[in-house]
Amino acid sequence: MKFDPITKDVFTDQGEFIKQLYCPYKMNWAALEGTDSNRRKCSNCDHFIINTEHLGDSELLKMVKQNPEVCLKIDLNQDNVKLTSNGSFGQK
Repeated sequence: MKFDPITKDVFTDQGEFIKQLYCPYKMNWAALEGTDSNRRKCSNCDHFIINTEHLGDSELLKMVKQNPEVCLKIDLNQDNVKLTSNGSFGQK
């Protein structure tokens, strides 16, 4: 996956737009209620946040298509993340 830390846009490696990340609560992963290592629950909005560290592009696309409001955790140091800027790798 490709991630633009400025716009918070997430794309597949092929440049297909997946989602723009936004959290009004700016929650810290460690402060969320743990359910398992790949999913935690936010006590402010009751949404589950999915850890994307071990997900591929097809899994992310499927997840977001099934639930466009899904919350994602992306760490800039993940092995499956390539940083980009200005949305240069895809079209919304």
